[in-house]
Amino acid sequence: MKVHLFNIISFLCLSFVLCLSQNSTGQNVVNNGGKIVVREGANVIIGGNYINKNDGVNDGIVNLDGNIILKRNWVNLANNDVLVSVGTSLVGNVIMNGTLNQYIEGTHSTLFENLKIKNSKKILNVTDCRVHDTLFVDAVLDLNTHRLKILNQKPIGIDYLSNYIYSETNTNEGLGEIDWQIGSQINSYTVPFGSGYSNSSDLAVTINTKTSGFPTNGSIRFATYPTDCQNVPYPPDVFQLDRSFEYVADRFWNIDPIYDTKPDVGIQLHYLSQEVNQSCNNGLHEVSMQAIRYNTLQHTWDDVVPMGTSYPGEQKFMIDYVSSQNFYAPWCLVSEVIDWEIFFPNAFTPNGDGTNEYFSPIGYNLDKLSFTMYIYNRWGGLVYVMDDINKPWNGTTGTSGKLCLQGVYSWIMFLTDGDGMKHKYSGIVTLIQ
Repeated sequence: MKVHLFNIISFLCLSFVLCLSQNSTGQNVVNNGGKIVVREGANVIIGGNYINKNDGVNDGIVNLDGNIILKRNWVNLANNDVLVSVGTSLVGNVIMNGTLNQYIEGTHSTLFENLKIKNSKKILNVTDCRVHDTLFVDAVLDLNTHRLKILNQKPIGIDYLSNYIYSETNTNEGLGEIDWQIGSQINSYTVPFGSGYSNSSDLAVTINTKTSGFPTNGSIRFATYPTDCQNVPYPPDVFQLDRSFEYVADRFWNIDPIYDTKPDVGIQLHYLSQEVNQSCNNGLHEVSMQAIRYNTLQHTWDDVVPMGTSYPGEQKFMIDYVSSQNFYAPWCLVSEVIDWEIFFPNAFTPNGDGTNEYFSPIGYNLDKLSFTMYIYNRWGGLVYVMDDINKPWNGTTGTSGKLCLQGVYSWIMFLTDGDGMKHKYSGIVTLIQ
């Protein structure tokens, strides 16, 4: 017998329990504090909306072992997660396959066991909905400034078939995020972000975890968005870039580890051709781009060197290894701003013959740099501090003025270039008398 849900469920009362074990169809389904049980193998086809409500005492609930096939919107106005377990686990499917835009919305989030999206665009209008097992992506899912949580710690937590997940809102509007509870797993995880310029996941982001994070319910939040030519707006908690916009691709990625102990990871990013447009980014060389990330504790981009490899033909960027201590959220792609060069001699002869009397850096445009160099003897004693390119070391100690002994001396230099970028160099020099 086929059950017409519109006539039965629109006025579900507190004590009513509806058990379905065969195919059923209906228009709007309003669960007003009752309990619906969908047995394994049953298909409940809802031609309109599913609306979950509270009757003033109880929340509507669904024990789902079969399939709810939904043509319109999923709305949770109760105070619960809607779906509850049958037996030892949740095993059902909510299949959203309407031909008009469909919304996941309400005043409370929903816990889906499996969420399958097909056909029309699906728009998330409530944050922190969760998918316990698998999100099947076969349509556009617009995160719409909201967060969707994937609880499955295996890569199958997102099963990509076609189209994409849309995360293109920016930090001023609120980011659209996928929060994947990867936990301590070591594996490869791909979020199939897309730009909307095609029906593909042309902005897919992949994380390869190389060590285990802690705790076991830790997660990584993924978001990405394009910017204007001058890279505005910046990501959350970022106040400025460390170089002019001409050297920066017009996109940011937020890859945020929510852990007490973060994992080591590798990262793969995709970008669009218009985001490395030479009419705006004329200092950006796609073939030699590198990635930088913002340290949200130190509030700096430059506490680690730029990293990674660009693959321009594939519009792909690979970062093979990011250590846990260097794993922070905001990333962008840049070209180094180098209009100077510096070299360091490995020997000098301060013997009064007029040749190679001094040790100092050499190169060009060094007057644009500010630096401090410390020179040490073999026992670690400081013998000279140089902070002016016009005051090279003449081989004497800074305290006595006496010529140092012949031998090998170590040095370390901290340098800031004309764009405010910091560099660190170290090496040895041999003093020959």
